Amino acid sequence: MISASLASITLVASMVVNPTPSAIPIASDVPPPPSVSAERWIVYDALDEVVLASWNANVRAPMASVTKVMTAIVVLENADLSEVVTVPDFVSDIRGSTAAITPGEQWTVGDLLIALMIRSGNDAAFAIAHHVGGQSTAAFVDMMNAKAVEFGMADTRFANPAGLDAEDHFSTATDLLTLIIASREYPDIVRLGRIKSVTMPSDSNGTARSYTNTNRLVGSFPGAIGLKTGDTPSADKVLLGVTERSGRAIYSVVMHADDHFADTRELVEWAYETNTIADRWLRPLYSEEGGGGAPTPDLDLTDSHERRLRAMTRLADGRWNTSSLEDLPKAEMIARWIRDAIPGIAGG
Repeated sequence: MISASLASITLVASMVVNPTPSAIPIASDVPPPPSVSAERWIVYDALDEVVLASWNANVRAPMASVTKVMTAIVVLENADLSEVVTVPDFVSDIRGSTAAITPGEQWTVGDLLIALMIRSGNDAAFAIAHHVGGQSTAAFVDMMNAKAVEFGMADTRFANPAGLDAEDHFSTATDLLTLIIASREYPDIVRLGRIKSVTMPSDSNGTARSYTNTNRLVGSFPGAIGLKTGDTPSADKVLLGVTERSGRAIYSVVMHADDHFADTRELVEWAYETNTIADRWLRPLYSEEGGGGAPTPDLDLTDSHERRLRAMTRLADGRWNTSSLEDLPKAEMIARWIRDAIPGIAGG
């Protein structure tokens, strides 16, 4: 007689060997992803490495100041935080959001990164790019584009380090999700994303300078710890969001939104109501009997977990996208574990 443990593993193994895209579960008592103002968006569960849902996520569009995340990455890979930068004269002509830095001032790379990421200063972006690019902003932009290729961001092109609207400056929600994932490998970017406000050295006239994070979700939306906002006439409002609650991280991208903060809140709250990968693998162990779900075999689950599993169904057809089980980065790892575990459980 086959054991309950072996029965469980065998059923899950069949999913790994013959994954079925139509069996992509999500709780049916959870409403579909909310309708938001953003024309393009994507929501990602970082714990399980799975896209939960997306909309027009591969359509190229301007991305505004979220560009500065790539700027920060290139700077961190090519400069010391303690390096001193003399602010070039041309920054006084930079338009848009500024950090009120003055030509001729001397700033460290570290302080310019604060002005770049928290205040979203376009002047800081050009000053630091000019320095790291060997006194050439164009050379720095080439470094940004090379990094995009390295990250696999095939639908992204940078024309400047600040995110100013330009014909050859665009990305997609999918590529910007890739940028979020890459940025988590840089502790300084992770740290800056969490800062609500900061006091900076006074200017040459003795006037105090302080910056407040342009991401108003930080400090006000539960779990929000980053990452970067953007807003230009062509891009409209853009937000790369990072939220962590109870050990589960959700990354979100909204592009061309009327209210990027409201849209992000809606999508992230919905994401936390979706099921984890553990739920998705367990769902096939339930059989439908008399219209209700019954565990086969006994998995010793809590009542709440059983209720959640019974309610699970796949996303509705349409342009909502979610990763299939066969596409999950952890699928092969789980398959290997099952292949190794079955002989031992079966007694060799």
